[in-house]
Amino acid sequence: MGAAIQPLTLIQVGKESTAGTAVAATRRILTKSATYRRQAPQEMFEGQLTGVLPRAVKTPITTRKHSQLEIATDLDFEQPLLPLLSGCKGGVTPSSPGSGEARLWTFAPSQTAPSVDAYTLEFVVDDGSTKQAVEAAYGFTSSFEITGGVEALPQITWSMDARATDDVTYTSGIALPTLSFASNLKWSVHMDNTWSAIGGTNIGGQVYGFTWGQSPFVMPQYYLDARSDLSFSGVEPQTRTTDVAIECTYDTGASNFVKTELAKKATGTMRFLELRLAGGAFQSPDTAHSRFIKLRGCFVHADDSMEELGTDRDGNSVVSMHLLSQYDPTGGIDVNYLIQNNVASFP
Repeated sequence: MGAAIQPLTLIQVGKESTAGTAVAATRRILTKSATYRRQAPQEMFEGQLTGVLPRAVKTPITTRKHSQLEIATDLDFEQPLLPLLSGCKGGVTPSSPGSGEARLWTFAPSQTAPSVDAYTLEFVVDDGSTKQAVEAAYGFTSSFEITGGVEALPQITWSMDARATDDVTYTSGIALPTLSFASNLKWSVHMDNTWSAIGGTNIGGQVYGFTWGQSPFVMPQYYLDARSDLSFSGVEPQTRTTDVAIECTYDTGASNFVKTELAKKATGTMRFLELRLAGGAFQSPDTAHSRFIKLRGCFVHADDSMEELGTDRDGNSVVSMHLLSQYDPTGGIDVNYLIQNNVASFP
């Protein structure tokens, strides 16, 4: 008997043509950490008046089945397409900014009826000689978070929900993905006054970290549909929030970033933020274009934004900004995401 070896764990996905109808995996997800949950809540019949003292006398009954997958890994320029396609906006196809390999993926979610792509999730464990696999259909992303700092690589975590888990045969023959990365120090921060000007004003020499958290665009919904698998019937839109924390110095020089933002907070003025990660250039003939990730949104300062002054970081006074997304009626948008890579289709 062999124990499953952690580094041999595989995460594989396949895009479903019909949401909820499982398909074979076609792409492997490379990750540092993955947790799969096979959930099946039960009625345990505890507390019944049975005439005897044992905890219960009836066989438990399963009341619902659900699956969850959580992934945490270094942020690359390719794999974030999965949480965005399955959690922000489905059906997106990239444009070509040049005449070669470069592809621009733009995710501008609907303000009234967001729709996402569904994926079959496959989780595989291996003891070195035998693989055991489980899968769940109707996988979609329920939240994600991206963090940046001044050390190492940016990080991304995302959570996926899916229907009931089944034991399956491992899908073989899927190659490791080709991924590209960039240092945390390749981030830049931009804050502007309008959506049309977003990305224009660079905030240099002041920001040393951030956390960008995205709440669900859709949620699983259960109905009395007599489903044999006891899973959710489908997904429905819900109110969403993008929550951003920015760690920066209290600069009293010409830029006065904190002073400017304190004034904007006092008047409830909307802010237009872009966090941009710059990557490497593409091969010829697209050498004039480079990989990037742009996190964009319309925000107001939360009530606790820049609340505490005087915190020390290496002798500098630092401040934490807290921003919450808000709909901009002029631009007709709250948040969007752009990724430029060389992925022509996903998965």
